[in-house]
Amino acid sequence: MRDKLLEHPGLKIASLILAFLLWLVIINFSDPVIKRTYTNIPVTVTNVSYIESLGMSYQVADGFDTVSVTVKGNRSVIDSLSPSSIKATADLTQIVSLSSDPVMVPVTVSIAGVPQDSISVNPSNIEITLEDMESKSFVINATAGETTPANGYEVASLTASPDTVTIRGGKSLVNKIDKVMANVDVSNMSADGTVNASLSVYDKNGDELDSTQMSYLTFSVDESEIAVSVTLNQVLSDVEVRAETYGTPAAGYQVGKVSVTPSTLSVVGDAASLAAFKADGGVIDISSASRAVDVSGASSDVEIKVDISDYLPDGISLESDLTDTVVVSVKILPEDSQSYELTTKKITVNNLAAGLNAVFADQSLDIRVKGSQSALSSLTADQITASVDLSGKTAGTYTVPVSVTLPDGYSLVEDVTAEITISKTTTAGQTGGS
Repeated sequence: MRDKLLEHPGLKIASLILAFLLWLVIINFSDPVIKRTYTNIPVTVTNVSYIESLGMSYQVADGFDTVSVTVKGNRSVIDSLSPSSIKATADLTQIVSLSSDPVMVPVTVSIAGVPQDSISVNPSNIEITLEDMESKSFVINATAGETTPANGYEVASLTASPDTVTIRGGKSLVNKIDKVMANVDVSNMSADGTVNASLSVYDKNGDELDSTQMSYLTFSVDESEIAVSVTLNQVLSDVEVRAETYGTPAAGYQVGKVSVTPSTLSVVGDAASLAAFKADGGVIDISSASRAVDVSGASSDVEIKVDISDYLPDGISLESDLTDTVVVSVKILPEDSQSYELTTKKITVNNLAAGLNAVFADQSLDIRVKGSQSALSSLTADQITASVDLSGKTAGTYTVPVSVTLPDGYSLVEDVTAEITISKTTTAGQTGGS
């Protein structure tokens, strides 16, 4: 009976069909066919030269630089895919019609190991804009940005080579360009040298073109070919600034102390210029011959702003970020008098209430003293004492009289006052509130 069943051809075929159906059931259960959609797949535009050969330039319309791709297949295949496995291209030679508005380009998607009929793309066409090609030449300006050379050095000049570049692209984009910058890093440089640069392009609003806009442009010079020659200056710090007065004060008055703020500056120059400057004394002089500090007829103190750059020798300039203005202060004193600088630390504070602290606004006070020339020449600031009385003063800022005591034979030219701020004393953990 068993042999007869096995020899029956119909039963054999039925068995094979049953086995195949069973295999299909097992396969579809363990590795079913599924669909999966991948979004934001970038579209690569190819055969750009085709459009350029027509004297035109293209740009992908907003929102059409990526597509969504749906893939159908067994789970095992789909699970092995990633967005990087999907290649979406738009071939410009396949433009539907150059005269249409908008101009559409078909998108083709390829995935290794996946048949084309298992792939669908949305949108199936991307929109592009076409316009006439434009070419313009621009000077390449070099910049070090926020980078700085080693301590004691400053950038004197930056020179790009080549110094011009021709940019081709769509007319509207090229006409937006305002300047081209070669960016270099001069961090910790202490000698002249040549540095490779990176290019940045800016529009007329001062905004830098982004990577997408840059991709639509072609440059006559490759970025790797641009180099910037960096020339450094040395910095000379703590250079004294001195000033001389011109003219004669009013009758009965004389010129007292002349001071400059700031009293020292940092200058820069090449090695030879700095050496010559130091050999000549290394001081910036505002001479009386310049008549910049004119005290003619003055009967009170004089304060004058001076452009110090006018007094720098050739090859020497101020360090970057320094203002070129200094203030010259001249004390105009009655004859037979002299001014003395008394530090406020030496002023005695009397009758300050408990729990309060007093701070002077200035570090020193100008004490003007009368006396004979011989007596004044022997008087020093150490011989002058002073005090303030803060009776009844609470927290706040006050201008108070200063009581000055002088040795015998001397007198004050004018009363002295001081600005003082009184605050509540606080200790750790206290906020100082009432």
